[in-house]
Amino acid sequence: MHMNISIKHVDAFTDTPLQGNPAAVVLHAEGLTDAMMQGIAQEMALSETAYLLPPTATGADLRLRWFTPSNEVPLCGHATIATFHAVAEERLHGTGEQVRRMFRVETRSGILPIAVQQETTGATVHFGLPVSHFQQGHHHRDAILSMLNLHGHELDPVLPILVDKYLYVPVVDRRVLFGVHPDYSAVDAFQRHHQVGGICVFTTDTVDRESAVHSRFFCPADGINEDPVTGSANGPLGVYLFEQGLIKTHGESVSIIGEQGDAIGRRGRVKITLDIAGGRVSKVEISGRAVTVFTTEMRVR
Repeated sequence: MHMNISIKHVDAFTDTPLQGNPAAVVLHAEGLTDAMMQGIAQEMALSETAYLLPPTATGADLRLRWFTPSNEVPLCGHATIATFHAVAEERLHGTGEQVRRMFRVETRSGILPIAVQQETTGATVHFGLPVSHFQQGHHHRDAILSMLNLHGHELDPVLPILVDKYLYVPVVDRRVLFGVHPDYSAVDAFQRHHQVGGICVFTTDTVDRESAVHSRFFCPADGINEDPVTGSANGPLGVYLFEQGLIKTHGESVSIIGEQGDAIGRRGRVKITLDIAGGRVSKVEISGRAVTVFTTEMRVR
């Protein structure tokens, strides 16, 4: 049996078509099997394809699943921004009014909060992420230098290598960051052996004066050599910078801008907001805008 489905191609973390991070979005994924979802993601050949579904968990408003060309993943920031941009564009699920619409979205990473702020110029999507808990990653130093083709002096001498779901590798400046040429087969093997979701290489030497951090993200084990703009890595980067004393706040909330994509011609910007309680991060949110590049139909079976 064949089905025709509508798919939007959306660039996230940008207002400019062909910049930011592209994702495919299926807003009505009911009736699709896991195999169909994987096949569509493989056919679209983007870093992520997102599927919006009715919830199965108590207390959730919607359910969201994310597939790379090779497998399903538990969390994806840019495809979430893309999905709820598309929801707002189609005025679905009560997003037609110029108000802030809240959703509790069922994912493989738990039920996560999403807010859509509808404005005359489009929608801004806010996505709450789990708070990161880092561990030391210095024992990976030699492997990092080898697989990223870096020299020891190019690593930041002050900031630590840390690991949560991803491995975070600080380098001294943007020149070094833009010059990173990974051995992708070695990165793939490292990811699989250490069960690391990806490698985020970053510097506080930014393109824009108002930004706080610039990063690149590599995850060949998920079929993505380099992801243009990675929301799920930028959120934890905000936590990292706060815990290392690089973000100053005198209140209960602070926002910074994370840069990514410039090195590969896909400039994107992620707003990272941290809530602080008792000197620690209590809540993490990423937010951004998106633009639909085209809408098409696909025949699946």
